[in-house]
Amino acid sequence: MKPRKGGADGGRVVFSLVTGLVFYGAFALIGLGLMLFFADTDQAPRLLPVLSVALLVITFYWQAIPMISASFGASIDLRKLMAYPIPRNELFLVEILLPALTSLNMILIVAGIAAGLLRNPLPGIASAPFVISGAVAFVLMNVLLTSGIRSWMERVFRRSRFREVFFLLFIMIGLLPRLLMLGNVKTPGTLLRFAPSQIFWPWASVAHLMLWDQARASAVSVGFWLAFLLIFSRREFARTLTFDGATVIRTERGAPGDDKLSERIFRLPSRFLKDPLAAMVEKELRTLARISRFRMAYGMSCFFGVVMFAPALRRQNADSAFLQYALPVMAVYGLLMLGQISYWNSFGFDRSAAQGYFCWPIRFRDALIAKNLTVMALMVPQILLVSLVAHLFHVPSSAGKILETFAVAAIAALFWFSLGNIASVRMPRAMNPDKMNQMSNKLQALTILGAPVVLLPIVLAYWARAVFSNEFVFAGILALSAVLGVIFYGVGLDSAVESAYKNRESMLQALSGSDGPISIT
Repeated sequence: MKPRKGGADGGRVVFSLVTGLVFYGAFALIGLGLMLFFADTDQAPRLLPVLSVALLVITFYWQAIPMISASFGASIDLRKLMAYPIPRNELFLVEILLPALTSLNMILIVAGIAAGLLRNPLPGIASAPFVISGAVAFVLMNVLLTSGIRSWMERVFRRSRFREVFFLLFIMIGLLPRLLMLGNVKTPGTLLRFAPSQIFWPWASVAHLMLWDQARASAVSVGFWLAFLLIFSRREFARTLTFDGATVIRTERGAPGDDKLSERIFRLPSRFLKDPLAAMVEKELRTLARISRFRMAYGMSCFFGVVMFAPALRRQNADSAFLQYALPVMAVYGLLMLGQISYWNSFGFDRSAAQGYFCWPIRFRDALIAKNLTVMALMVPQILLVSLVAHLFHVPSSAGKILETFAVAAIAALFWFSLGNIASVRMPRAMNPDKMNQMSNKLQALTILGAPVVLLPIVLAYWARAVFSNEFVFAGILALSAVLGVIFYGVGLDSAVESAYKNRESMLQALSGSDGPISIT
């Protein structure tokens, strides 16, 4: 995962290949399932509505997931290329192609749909030009839309104080199908009404074209949407070229007084900790509170877990085991969402200022502990908010269940913090608070691969509760898991400190370096 001297980076290549195979393999299986469905002649009456819904869902996923993960894929930093004599049309072409290369998972699904239609004997091989052209047009629509939205958002978000509100609204729109499943929507036929198949909708026009239905009208509609999105994307790209974010004047608030609630919250660590630990925790709280990316991820960690698991919760009985474990699962999921912009890359927002941890009269160990304590402190209001939202969805959230959730999240945090501290010093990466497209796929893979190791002691505790039906056995195994977590955290902390002092030059160089003109995440 980290380039080494002499070109011995085989481990990095193997890790990337394995994680890529797992990730894209999952989407390839989805594409295979869709191919088998659309190749079935018995599904002929349902092909048009189902295809319309499928393309609508793909569009929402294609556009919403980058927002949810705070990662916009690949993009060009235009400010670093303006000095070169590169035609704008070529820059725009690269800007369009880069997101397409990082959207292969969606392209696999679209390819599966197209392959199924080509195998279906009812349309026949004569429909191949319509199927292929429709699939290509659908991919171009989404790529153009992604490029235009990203250009618009990167420009507007530097001037607006309402970026978090916009993000939440956009995400809720993308999660609308899941919210509908929580309401009175009980049958697939009801859901189809929310994804009409009228030919004037962009996804429906592509569906009609791929099915060779109303070929002329669908081709005209597809051409209209392609032209519209091309103009939109090109216009936003051109406006971004002439936009200088450094000249945007933001109205700064005055220095808050000591009587402000925010100041009291920031200085709360000094009531429980001693300096320099208290000062560093306060510094982390103030820093993270000013970073919109973190505020957005933190807000989603409080609400997104409930929305994600809500359809599964709706089908559970009041006494089901899954419903009883839902609150801890949501809390751990929220902790997982915070990892990539906090404990998995603790010094990312410090960047070159991280050299202070080696120069100031403090221990580097205390710097890591302070960053971990900050995330742990933020978990308290997070779990309380998750519990409140879960209560609104009739998820068990009694006082005992909340206390259990705190214990489970804290134990999981000990394991994740230990792995995150090691990753923070061995694989540091500078992060720009103003950019929304800096997220490492390798950190995502680390989080996913580390989850079974992290959650195994906790899962064993819940397994023992289910087998022995005894709360004392559950509490005992959970206590043993906590002891194991403390030991694991201590060993990982020692390893991270040793690696930091041994490789501090390369670590600081990685944090001080800036991104190239093209960033791929």
